[in-house]
Amino acid sequence: MKIAFLIQDITTKGGTERTTCCLANEFAKHNHDVCIVSVFKNEPTIKYFLNSNVNVTYLSDKEYSIELGLRKRVLLIAKQLRLVKRCQTLIAEDVIIGQKILASLLLWWAGLSKKSIACEHFKFEMYNNIVRSMRNVLYKKFRQVVVLTENDEQKFKRVLTNVSVIPNMVSVNPTIGVGADSKRMISVGRLHPQKGYDLLLQALPKVFSEAPDWTLDIFGEGEDYEQLTEQCRQLNLTQNVHFKGYTSNIEAEYANAALYIMSSRFEGFPMVLLEAAACQLPIVSFQCPEGPETILANGGGLLVPPENSDALSNAILKVIKDDQLRKKLAQETIKITERYSPLSIYGEWMNLFHKVDLI
Repeated sequence: MKIAFLIQDITTKGGTERTTCCLANEFAKHNHDVCIVSVFKNEPTIKYFLNSNVNVTYLSDKEYSIELGLRKRVLLIAKQLRLVKRCQTLIAEDVIIGQKILASLLLWWAGLSKKSIACEHFKFEMYNNIVRSMRNVLYKKFRQVVVLTENDEQKFKRVLTNVSVIPNMVSVNPTIGVGADSKRMISVGRLHPQKGYDLLLQALPKVFSEAPDWTLDIFGEGEDYEQLTEQCRQLNLTQNVHFKGYTSNIEAEYANAALYIMSSRFEGFPMVLLEAAACQLPIVSFQCPEGPETILANGGGLLVPPENSDALSNAILKVIKDDQLRKKLAQETIKITERYSPLSIYGEWMNLFHKVDLI
């Protein structure tokens, strides 16, 4: 079977790019002919592992960023439309998977939506009402729309009939238990308001006053770096909290930690929780929309009310002070790994292709 992914830019660092590489790798592992078509190219290389049997095509070497402003972005996207229309790789494929709304928009404009599946990586309420209405009209033109959680599936089904839910897969090859006694917490994500690191920092003075021998390493880059490091300094957390930037070996960091913390204001379906669970890390997370409640439905971590820093600090202290609780939560993560294994998610995609008569 010939399968192509159309994505805004496969060279950027993010959950959608990582998910695309993981799914492409799994399709290639099962002897499908797989290609990733990237509309733009901001960086010289892809940041995530990609099977050598997966072909990558760039429609242009142009950079695309929200910082360009609306008018320049619209003109840039319009110029790429003819390239999508002429892309023989896309035309020849049995099925095309459009990653997020921009890729889906280009596929529809190019007349390819009838053999395409639109993947929505954000929660239903992500956009304002105008964009949301346009998105809903757009998605009606596709063979199927794939969302990441059952909650979002139910919301989309109010306006669409062609919706299925397939979550992301576990994307790491874990080393388990190395850091179980390390007294080291980690968190991974962009330094961006969405990830709620300001809320996490607010929760930490109480944590480190009662557990001064614990530390937190935050892995990620982003526009909030200066603001967050200044907040860290003002809260006198610099001895316990370390901003580590980007790492190409996040598996090693999970393996050498004892607890994972997620403080996001909202998510689509957080890959980091799957990765942490695969490494049998107990998790403490805000019960933000969407994803954490689904992933931790059968254990593996503690959920606290969204954006409640006091509840977050109490939950962190509860876990780090109770060795037996940490071990129990770590053991429960095995259920998460089984549910979201690459083979399991691959099977769901194959079932979907059969369901909508693409194979």
